[in-house]
Amino acid sequence: EDSNPASPTPTQDQRVPILFGGTTEKTIERIVTWGAGWTAGGAPPSQAAPYAERVRSAWSEAGRSGEPRLSALNYFSLGDDAEQLSRQYLFDYYRFAGDFAPRIAESAHRSASQVREVAKMFEDAGFTEMYFDPTVATLDQVDRLADAVL
Repeated sequence: EDSNPASPTPTQDQRVPILFGGTTEKTIERIVTWGAGWTAGGAPPSQAAPYAERVRSAWSEAGRSGEPRLSALNYFSLGDDAEQLSRQYLFDYYRFAGDFAPRIAESAHRSASQVREVAKMFEDAGFTEMYFDPTVATLDQVDRLADAVL
């Protein structure tokens, strides 16, 4: 019987997979000790790929089996009608970042070719998952994304 009835009991003999973000040595330590992998939040493939390689190396050196999950999140908006709304949303959301907010607001991929290109670059860098986060709150963004990358 469980000595702590408030503690959740797993229904499967499996841990919840945790992906860690960050780019420090402590992040790598957390990944290889407790994690299922790493997530790159908004970084372009050219910045994320070298750190992903460090994660893969540390994973192997730690004796972890298989490969770590590697995921990347990037913002997007598709369609001429979405471009300004996307910039405004990101600028407002990241206003707390001061002078960095406009840089983030400009970072979203805003054409089908950009979305395809960044997905391919992350795939080529060995990333196993890609999360495209829409910056315009309309359902057609999902359809436009699917048309661009599937």
